[in-house]
Amino acid sequence: MSDDIFLLDDAAPEPSALLEQWKLLIVDDEPEVHHITNMTLSQFVFDNKSIQFIHANSAQQAKEQLKQHPDIALILLDVVMETDDAGLCLVRYIREQLHNQSVRIVLRTGQPGQAPEDEVVDNYDINDYKDKTELTSQKLRTLIRASLRSYRDICALEKHKKGLEKVVKASRGIFEKNALFNFVEGVLEHLAAVLNLEDSCIYQVEQYAYRIHETQLQLLAYQGDKQPAKPTPQQLSDFPAHQQQLFSEAINNKQHVFADNALVIYCENSAYNLLFYITRTAPFSQADHHFTKLLSENIVVALENIRLNELILTNQKEVLYRLGEIVETRSKESGMHVRRVALFTALLAEQLGLPELIIEQLKLAAPLHDVGKVAIPDAILHKPGKLEPDEWEIMQTHAAIGEKMLEGSNIEVLQLAAEIAGSHHEKWDGSGYPKGLKGEQIPLSGRLTAIADVFDALASKRCYKDAWPEPQIIDYLKQQRAQQFDPQLVDLLLDNFADFMAIREKYQD
Repeated sequence: MSDDIFLLDDAAPEPSALLEQWKLLIVDDEPEVHHITNMTLSQFVFDNKSIQFIHANSAQQAKEQLKQHPDIALILLDVVMETDDAGLCLVRYIREQLHNQSVRIVLRTGQPGQAPEDEVVDNYDINDYKDKTELTSQKLRTLIRASLRSYRDICALEKHKKGLEKVVKASRGIFEKNALFNFVEGVLEHLAAVLNLEDSCIYQVEQYAYRIHETQLQLLAYQGDKQPAKPTPQQLSDFPAHQQQLFSEAINNKQHVFADNALVIYCENSAYNLLFYITRTAPFSQADHHFTKLLSENIVVALENIRLNELILTNQKEVLYRLGEIVETRSKESGMHVRRVALFTALLAEQLGLPELIIEQLKLAAPLHDVGKVAIPDAILHKPGKLEPDEWEIMQTHAAIGEKMLEGSNIEVLQLAAEIAGSHHEKWDGSGYPKGLKGEQIPLSGRLTAIADVFDALASKRCYKDAWPEPQIIDYLKQQRAQQFDPQLVDLLLDNFADFMAIREKYQD
């Protein structure tokens, strides 16, 4: 090797300015090669990073170093070490077993005859081939610079690829959310994955007639170590000055704002205006800008889906309640009965730990539990006294009639309503109707609505009876535990009896 290998021409910046280092693995069985390479590159800097030297005297030692340092950027690799082809075998190990395609591999050989260049380049996935005698100081630094630039660009492409994969995954995740609060929590989670967040908040912007003078922000969801100062709606002036500036710029210009380590993402549709306020210790990169823009476009589309979904649910809820009230009017029962049964059913489902979506569907479906009564003759339906056996037999048909009326629909809520209509008169001990189902054979929706319906009937005045006092209701529920009703549901109702009576008092006839 030429003596000018010791001539160093790279300006060395202050050590404090170098935040990171490139990892360079030197694999050679000649100690002098390690020493000279160290000397030559000791002050080398590329892209504001110096070099961290890692040494191995054999291919086997190199394998150990690769396990400890999977982020090695460049390998200067000798061919002939413990065996004549040790270096070449190591190349195959790196590419085929470690599946490391990013690290740059440069073969440096002092015996070219042992590994002819054309043959090696054709058959081994290396990035350069050098004879040790031709590597002067300048040529070595040029080689290192070119190799590190290649490694940097490959890593950038890989980072962009993973970032785009995260954006696609995040978009799929947020489109699965159909309620605003679940949606914003999901967006926070996915933003954290895409941008490697440490701290973030989401605010809903409530814009008034004089928006330019007054803006109120309500905290919807939060992730991070710092607890929000106020969970209640806040005026813009309540925030620190730097946040006020970022929020105002985003709201006024209706666009995202990047500022050093902080980011405000602005999203709006006809129903919602959202600010995603994000901070992290590392500055946001151009790639972060790009991924944020891609994801925010899908956030806006998802927001519109939520608005449309909520509109459909609102209309659906109104129609179902109206149908339930029509049935009540037909049977001349209490005007609030279906609403109370719906709320009792939902409260039991909540205490049982059912998912929020199922609870909401039960609340919508339960009002139709007695829809089959529209087919029962007035003389039986409105009879003030006890029904005769043949009359009771006709009355019992309302469960099967109701199920038949609602079954076959493509709407999930109506499918659930059919299930409830057909099973809410089944009993835990198997003595109910119309099918005589027993225990857990009875759909959970039917078991929930059954106890809710009977509880409200006991606590309400009917044409044939007065409302029962609370102690009598409690005694009846205890007696019917594991007979008429699911024992677990009886226990839940009794443990939370005051909550059920509070609903009863709030929605009186």
